[in-house]
Order: sequence, then structure tokens, then C-alpha cells
Amino acid sequence: MKTENTMNHHPSPRVKVLWVRPEYLDEILSGRKTIEVRVGYSNIRRLRPGDILRLNDVHPYRIRRITTYPDFETLLAHEPAAAIAPDMDAAALLQVLRTIYPPDKEALGAVAIEVEAVPEAYSKRRET
Repeated sequence: MKTENTMNHHPSPRVKVLWVRPEYLDEILSGRKTIEVRVGYSNIRRLRPGDILRLNDVHPYRIRRITTYPDFETLLAHEPAAAIAPDMDAAALLQVLRTIYPPDKEALGAVAIEVEAVPEAYSKRRET
């Protein structure tokens, strides 16, 4: 089972800071990585399409879509690995995700956050 939210579900965007490892941030900034994967922590579950993420408190990106899956395997069966980690296949990506997030964290759900760059004006807005 998956839960999907798309852009037309959120009336007023919020701005949130999301910290991304430098190697993954570089891929997002280059446009090669368009999906960030997280587990279902409460702060991640509150995110909605249209919200603005200030990646590493600098780079503004809009959430286009958020989809929650029961685990990483299901996520990778539905999301393109190349959009998450451009130089990895799904099997290698699964190993990396499970290295970052132990089983008790994966049990919170696997969340695919599709993002797109937005104008720099959003980088100055306060977090809500």
C-alpha cells in the first residue's frame, strides 16, 4: 500500500529546512536527483506538496509529490532508482538505504519526496 500526495492538495506552502548529505545535495543541485528518500518521522509526515524545502538551509526546492510506502523495497519497485541515486541500480540503492536507516527506522515507512528548484526568493523566507 502506498499513500500519494500531489501538488494540488496544499493551500499555502510552508518553508522547512531539510538537511541532505553533501554528495546527495550535489546531485539534486545538478538536476540529476529529483527524489529524496526519507523514513516516516513525524516531521517528514507533516510535509505536503507545495511546501518549500530549504536544502541545507540554503537551496529552495518545492515539493512536487510525496509518496509513502511500507518499506524501501516497495518504494524502489515504484520509484525510478536513477531519480534517487543517479549512478546506482535499485539493488545497490536498497543496500545504501538500509545502511543509512536501520530496520526500526524503515518500519516507520519509506517516503519518496519529489522536488523541483524554485526561485531564490524562497531561501530568505522563515521556517514555519
